[in-house]
Amino acid sequence: MIAPEIECPDCDGNGWVLMRLPRVGGGLHEVNCPACYGRGWRDRTPDEEADAAEAQCDARNNGEPPITMDEQHAAAWAQKQELRR
Repeated sequence: MIAPEIECPDCDGNGWVLMRLPRVGGGLHEVNCPACYGRGWRDRTPDEEADAAEAQCDARNNGEPPITMDEQHAAAWAQKQELRR
């Protein structure tokens, strides 16, 4: 089974972060995110997987239908587009 992926919180899904590289020169440089290796998405950690399962169980107990990963990705993309405006 392929582990579900989430948008990388370290780089906010961009795939890069700003870091100081003293050997390259002063200032900040864009480098590939070390958490997701420049992809913008990464596998969930066991703790994140447990939290997601608990949240889904709570939602089901409150009468909300379960949300698929595709629906979650679509909602995250729409939310990100709204923030960019």
